[in-house]
Amino acid sequence: MLNLFNSIGNNQNSFFGGMNFADYASIRNGSYNKLLRAYYSKNGNENSSGHATPATKRTGDKEYWDYNEKIKNPPKKNYNYWNYNEKIKGQSSPGEKFVDIQNAAANVESATTSMGKSGEINYDAVSSYVSRYNDLVTAAKNSGSVAIDSSMRSIADYTQSHAQALAEIGITIDDKGALKINKDTFQAADTDKVDALFKGSSSYGAKVGSRASSIYSSARYEAGKYGIKNTGTTGGTTSTGSSSSTGSTTSKPSTSSGQLSVVRSNASDLSATADRLVKGSSSIFKTDEEGRYDTDAIYSAVSDFVKQYNATVESAGKSSVYTIKNVALASMTDSTKANSSRLAEIGITIDAQKKTLTLNKEQFMAADPEKVKRLFTGDYGKKISDRAAAISSHANYEINKGGMYNSTGSYSYSNTGGFNVAG
Repeated sequence: MLNLFNSIGNNQNSFFGGMNFADYASIRNGSYNKLLRAYYSKNGNENSSGHATPATKRTGDKEYWDYNEKIKNPPKKNYNYWNYNEKIKGQSSPGEKFVDIQNAAANVESATTSMGKSGEINYDAVSSYVSRYNDLVTAAKNSGSVAIDSSMRSIADYTQSHAQALAEIGITIDDKGALKINKDTFQAADTDKVDALFKGSSSYGAKVGSRASSIYSSARYEAGKYGIKNTGTTGGTTSTGSSSSTGSTTSKPSTSSGQLSVVRSNASDLSATADRLVKGSSSIFKTDEEGRYDTDAIYSAVSDFVKQYNATVESAGKSSVYTIKNVALASMTDSTKANSSRLAEIGITIDAQKKTLTLNKEQFMAADPEKVKRLFTGDYGKKISDRAAAISSHANYEINKGGMYNSTGSYSYSNTGGFNVAG
């Protein structure tokens, strides 16, 4: 019996080991609860049920309610859905701005390359460069890319360093970095000064073109982060017979003659023809003393446009390069589709499947020449010229990046500058 009562006593001592009878009494009569409420009323607030709400958590405090609050109100996370190539309803991909920068940079490079190779550099060519330069300034604004911003600052600084020479041929720089050309001043300028600025590998124009090619590459890389990629690009090693290259390479042209060369040539011809129509040169939209147009000359120019347009659509449509087929070409054919009714009025129809054009001579010759002039010297002609130039530049970039097939049918990889024209 003694052992039994000893056991009970020990258990009782163990139960009350951390608490004396005074504390136990205070819990039972409610005074302990009042003390808790008084404490929290000083350090926090009571809720509607009369229970104390803990005060704001202080540094170093670890209370049980911290974890409860985290469960009830978990911290919000800012997910970038575009990282997973998921499109948010009602929004366009933020990567699309880099496609615009790509195209603008390609157009600047194309303009400088064309002037570098041409014989006489006229007002239209320089005016086109000024316009495309300004397009790049606008497109690259707030790009959010360190590489693009750095290259744009380099172009702006380099242009500013040539401000005096540019002013002498009628080109001025405003406070936002955009260019403006004065036609009268340009046409009265010394042609040697124009050539010094835009001809040769060390000229102002060539240097701007080189920096524009760098922007193009950076913009393409940034666009790729949002799922806008060159579908012909793969990783790994590409064997080339006696040599090999490791890393990211571009899909090979599908024919030994170089499919990309065909694309570049067709698009370049289309851009030049569209540009002549845009400028409305006297040889195309010429009128006699009675104000009548030379419809034969107009038909000849538009016929060339249609042929070169179709050649570009067919060759570029076979390309596996995303920026050629799914960006520049798609934009060009979309512009044409948007003007289908105006084209139909002058005898030009669009094949819905092939997206090529058909020119009906009889309908064209019977159409109002003013409608032809307004269509091709307006926004449509400008867009086709720009998009074709972009296709040509993209093809040129891929040629110099990925190499070409040689006469023996072997594929030769080269890693030259992005926009240097292949020899």
